[in-house]
Amino acid sequence: MSNRMIKSTTRKNSLQLTDCLSSLFMLELALPSQQFYLFSPWISDVALVDNRFGQIRSVAPNLEERQLPLSTLLNTMALRGTAVYIVCRPSYERTEAFLRKLSVDIQVRRVETLHEKGLIGDHFYLRGSMNFTYSGIHINDEHIELTTDSEQVARALLEAQHRWEILGQ
Repeated sequence: MSNRMIKSTTRKNSLQLTDCLSSLFMLELALPSQQFYLFSPWISDVALVDNRFGQIRSVAPNLEERQLPLSTLLNTMALRGTAVYIVCRPSYERTEAFLRKLSVDIQVRRVETLHEKGLIGDHFYLRGSMNFTYSGIHINDEHIELTTDSEQVARALLEAQHRWEILGQ
């Protein structure tokens, strides 16, 4: 399957979205990307991987938390050599609290007009209407598209790199 669409308008679909995100981050722990982009106007340190039974021990033996939040996952990725880039809006209290938990190796750019949302790694591209917050993942009606098509992923990575460079000027 190279494309998948999820509409989280019901509890069942919200679980599909949570499972999708958990799977993507498990992929990143097992097969790290060289570069990883997170675009989201608002971000909070939402738990994305359930580790209550230690089930991720084989890919991340040092992670012992019962629920792995986004900051832990990104910090682990950066520690393993992935270049992690985050683009968000400035001055949102929860986003700023989340950013303070990140390793100094993770690069952040703040853009007042950001509306784009997505994750881009070497193996996938996820985009849609969802902010990376508890409400975005568990409560709000969202529409997400995931692709693993290598051409689409490569194009998304090139666009993200270009956007990152422009934002740094």
